[in-house]
Amino acid sequence: MTESVVIEQTLPEFTHIVRGPYVISSRSVITEEQATQLIQMLLAGCDVPARSVLGGRSQSCVYQLTGIGRIFVKHYSHGGLLRSVTAGRFVACGKARSQIEFEMLERVRALGVNAPKPLAIIKRGAIVYGTWLVMEELVDARTLVEIQRDDVEELHRAMNAFAEQLMLLIRNRVLHVDLHPGNVLVTPDGTVHVVDFDKAHYFKGSAQALRDLYLRRWRRAVIKHGLSPVLSEMISLTLRSYHE
Repeated sequence: MTESVVIEQTLPEFTHIVRGPYVISSRSVITEEQATQLIQMLLAGCDVPARSVLGGRSQSCVYQLTGIGRIFVKHYSHGGLLRSVTAGRFVACGKARSQIEFEMLERVRALGVNAPKPLAIIKRGAIVYGTWLVMEELVDARTLVEIQRDDVEELHRAMNAFAEQLMLLIRNRVLHVDLHPGNVLVTPDGTVHVVDFDKAHYFKGSAQALRDLYLRRWRRAVIKHGLSPVLSEMISLTLRSYHE
């Protein structure tokens, strides 16, 4: 397996736009007018909830942002019992999860991974805060879960393309902590995208160890959600053949 080095990027600083208790941070992508529109959207509530597949995207909404088009806005919250107690609020300690995922998306996209384009971070509050990540929406994308039910030939093409994306993550030691068939999306042009890089981080072990970790977790997800074993068999064969 070819060794790779993680790309280090020199990126522009975030610019910040303040709207009352909200701060919208971007790499000079969001205009003053768009920032105002984003806050109005959050205050109005979620008219179009993002589809939840295997429990993956239930805290998110889809909006139409002037000058950009369809956007995907992800709200962060704690898991389990903490969610009902904290109501999506965090205590400031280092970077917000939204910023960490924003920066990870920038890094993996620079490596050639097809991941959503991050547009902005929104925070409400300082010491105790809520936070959102704004990304471009993958319009009319379907998950591997949906494709495996509908089209066997398309599934084979998508799985081969997904294996190439996964190899980029493995070679560059990026661990996506929740990689399952619901977080692999295929757009109408056939491009395979990997989504939901929340809590993703760099893996300290070898590429082979990371590959095996991905295979175990992928197989567990397929079994847990009662999906076709083809989803597990195809990715296992492809990744092992790359190594051998």
